[in-house]
Amino acid sequence: MCYCRMRDIAVDPTIITFVNKKNELAMKEKMHSLSVTVLVVMVLTIFFVGNAFSADKVIMRVATPTTNDPQTHEMDLFKKVVENKSQGRIEVQLFPSCQLGSNAQMLQGLQMGTIHGLLEPTAFLGGFSDILTLIDLPYFFEDVWTATALLNSRAGDKLREYLQNRGLVAAAFYPYGDRILLLKFPVNSMDDFKGKKVRVMGAKVLQNEIKAWGGAGIPMDVPELYTALQQGVIDGLESAAQFFFMLKYFQVAGYIFTEPKGAEVTVFLMNKKWLDNLPADLRDIVTNSAKEIVPEATQYARNTEKESMRKMVASGVKVMDASPELQQKLKNASTLVHETFLMENPDAKPIYERLKKAMEK
Repeated sequence: MCYCRMRDIAVDPTIITFVNKKNELAMKEKMHSLSVTVLVVMVLTIFFVGNAFSADKVIMRVATPTTNDPQTHEMDLFKKVVENKSQGRIEVQLFPSCQLGSNAQMLQGLQMGTIHGLLEPTAFLGGFSDILTLIDLPYFFEDVWTATALLNSRAGDKLREYLQNRGLVAAAFYPYGDRILLLKFPVNSMDDFKGKKVRVMGAKVLQNEIKAWGGAGIPMDVPELYTALQQGVIDGLESAAQFFFMLKYFQVAGYIFTEPKGAEVTVFLMNKKWLDNLPADLRDIVTNSAKEIVPEATQYARNTEKESMRKMVASGVKVMDASPELQQKLKNASTLVHETFLMENPDAKPIYERLKKAMEK
C-alpha cells in the first residue's frame, strides 16, 4: 500500500484552468436543465389549472353503493339531464355498486374531491356527521314522501347550510322508500321484540330504535345479510320494500311489519370546492339538474315500492300493521331515541325544530 502527502505534489496550472472551465460548463448545463424543468412545470400547471375552467369537457364522477334500485335510477336521470343541458360540456361518469369503495371510502373520496357527487342513504352518513341521521329518527316524519318534500323546501335550509359549512352541498333529497321491517317472526306486542336481533344501517338512532323496542339493532354490511338472515344470525332487517324484494331477502323471512313508517332518504351530496370552481353556467346546470329530477325520481320510488310489496305478498309474505295501541307504545318508547339524539348532538336542535315546525304546519 502506498501513501503520499499533498504538499509533495506539483500541480500544473493548466490543469487547474481546465478543471475550472469544466466545472463552469457543467454548472451552466445544470442551470439550463433546471430552467427547462421549471418552464415545463409552469406550462403544465397553467394548462391543467386553465382546463379546470376552460376545457371543452368537464368530468363529473358520481358514485352510489347500490345497483338496480332508485339510487341508480336517479344517477341515470341526472346524467341524461346534465349532459343534454350542457350540450356535451359535462360528462357524467357513473360508478354504482361500490365501485369506488365502501360507504366510508366513497364519503372520504367526496370530501377529498376525487368523487364529485355521491348518492347515499342518510343512515350511512353518521361517520361524517350524526346530525344527518336526524332524518332517520323513528316517527319523526310521517313517511318518506313527506320527508323529501320538506327537505327539498325552505324547511331544509338549515340542514343545507350545516353541510355547506363542512364542504358539502346537498343538491337534492330523493325518496328511497318508507322504512319498515322484514322479520322472521310475527309481531303482536312489544314483547315479541325481546331478544331479537334486527339488522339496521349504521346510524346510531336506528340501533337505539330497536333497543327501545326491546331488541338489538345490529349494523351489518349488505353482502352478509342473506346468509345471516337465512342462518338465524339475525331475525330481521329494517329498510324499504324495494330493498327486501330486489335482493330477495323475503325468500328467507316471511313477515313485513309496517312500522315505524319512517323515511329512508337518499341525499345527493356534491363536493362544494369542485362546484365552486366550475363556470357559473355549468354550476347552475349541475345543481338545477339534481333538483329537476326529483318528481320523476319520486314517482319511480313510489312505483317500485308498490310493485315490490305486491310481488312479495303474492309470494306468501304476510304484511302486519300495528294496532293503534301497539303503535302508540312504539312511539312512546321511541321518545327516548329523540331525546338521546338531541342530547348527543346539540347542533342538531335548530335543524330538528325547523323541520318539526314545518311538519306541524
